[in-house]
This record gives sequence, C-alpha cells and structure tokens, in this order.
Amino acid sequence: MSTVEYLGWDLTYMDISYYLEIAYSIPGWRHGEEAVALCDASYFPDGDAVIVEVGAFFGRSTILLAGARKLRGSGKVHCFDPFDCSGDAYSVPAYEQILASADGSSLREHFDRNIDRADLSDWVAVHESRAADGAIDWRLPVDMLLLDGDQSPGGARDAYDAWIPHLKSGGTLFLGNSAPRDYAETHDGNWLIANTELASPRFRDIRQVGWAMMATKA
Repeated sequence: MSTVEYLGWDLTYMDISYYLEIAYSIPGWRHGEEAVALCDASYFPDGDAVIVEVGAFFGRSTILLAGARKLRGSGKVHCFDPFDCSGDAYSVPAYEQILASADGSSLREHFDRNIDRADLSDWVAVHESRAADGAIDWRLPVDMLLLDGDQSPGGARDAYDAWIPHLKSGGTLFLGNSAPRDYAETHDGNWLIANTELASPRFRDIRQVGWAMMATKA
C-alpha cells in the first residue's frame, strides 16, 4: 500500500482509492501521481477548510478534492466554472467534442450527476461564474487553491491575479498544466504564471507533480 506524504500527512492510497476510481471514470486529464497529490493537498488543511477550484469541467478534480475533505470530516470545496465549455482556443474543441459525445445533457448537468454519484454534494458548493468575477465579492480566506480553468495567457493571468490575494499565508497553490514542457499556442497561460510568479519570497516549497506545479504561499 503506497502512502502519500507530499505535505506531511499519511493519506494512504486505500483511503482515497474509492474517489480515484470514480474520478477516473469521468472525462478529464488529471491522473496518477498528480491526482493523488491533489487529494493530499486538499486533505492537509485543518478545521473547516476552504478549498477553491477554478475550472471544474465534468468534475474529475472536484471529486478528488471533495473526497479528501469528506475523509477529513470537515470543510467545503467551492467550484468556479461558467459550465459553457469556454477557455483557450486550443482546449475549447476538445471540451466541445467530449460534451458532444456524451448523452446530450448540459455540462452542468453532467457535473452535478457526477458529484451526486460520488455522494459528495454536501461537500461541494458550485459557483457558475468565471474565475475573476467570482473573486470580486469573495471574503473567506482560502486554504488551498486549484487554478485549472482558462489556459490562455490572459485567462490564466486574470484568474491568478483575482484569487491569489485570497490564499492565506501557508495555503497551497496547485497550478494545473504548468510544468516545464512545450505548450501549444494559447495553451501556456499557467506555465507562464509558474515561470514568473512561483519564486521566493512570495512562495516556498515549490515543486512539480506530474504536469502541475505546487507551492506554499509564504
């Protein structure tokens, strides 16, 4: 049995295997070491933790985040997504193709059904909103932030600038699709954020997990 210890917790693979199995049955891209690390990052904060996810799609990562909080016994995952398959020019055709190959329901309907199937509705709050708009009236300090929405340079920058002030000192930033590699045009927004922002003194414990970058806000 493997044990994940990225942030010092002993969250075993068996603990999260149920949620990994459900997540992998849902369209999405996060898997393997990166998926387990996301669970661990969500599980880490004490108390009534506030987890914010920007970019939800069908809910694969939402289930990993919320499943970890259910195992912890407290907290809430707040998902921000317009649920209209919008985003960077490289990603939109893939989103639309996946949705078209499903059963004809809307993206939001698929998301809600997936969360219900995982029995996680009480652990998830859905905000049908674009990232920057959702941050305007936000007041709660954020314990863990997943930025995984619009991957265009402009979209990624808007989400980062809107939400990073809400991430508390000691909170975890999980930046999807941002590890060093060759990116398609218009699809490198999170990598640009990682390359320009993830540095001391603002962040510490900067590390790559799969195709994502993680860091702790100093």
